[in-house]
Amino acid sequence: MTPRSLFNIILKVLGIFFIQDFLAAIPQVLSVFLWITTPEGRQEAVWTFVSTLLLLFANGIVSFYLIFRTDVIIRKLKLENGFNQEAFQLNIHRSTILSISIIVIGGLIVANEIPNFCRLLFSYYQEKRMPYGVQNPGISYIVMSGAKIIVGILMLSKQRQIVRFIEWKRRT
Repeated sequence: MTPRSLFNIILKVLGIFFIQDFLAAIPQVLSVFLWITTPEGRQEAVWTFVSTLLLLFANGIVSFYLIFRTDVIIRKLKLENGFNQEAFQLNIHRSTILSISIIVIGGLIVANEIPNFCRLLFSYYQEKRMPYGVQNPGISYIVMSGAKIIVGILMLSKQRQIVRFIEWKRRT
């Protein structure tokens, strides 16, 4: 393995972490549509929608370059310069490292969101049962948390397809 291929793998794993943030922001966009239906929340919903779209765009560009344009980043940052050895021994295939990182990220998403989802459901149930409280508590955070859980489960179950897609883009 050469220093270039090692940095290539590291940047791809970092790009997968950025995809986690990208996928976590998508439910926020969807929750804005639930919030925009109320007249008092329309202006705040538009502001949240625009800022979330900007965040999605920035995360999408960064993750695209980290996963599919790693050669450009390595060349611009001159990451492979200054190494005495041309090659070093590391017998792990690139797809194995990518698979492990996708499994870890998907597992972290699910592990972080299941307690949050349960807490939000419990709070929703409590607000719904209060006789003098909010009659229609919002479900946007519950939907967002559920969507994050689904994304994490999809990352765990479809990790081979994700790795094949990343490797296919690298080969072409």
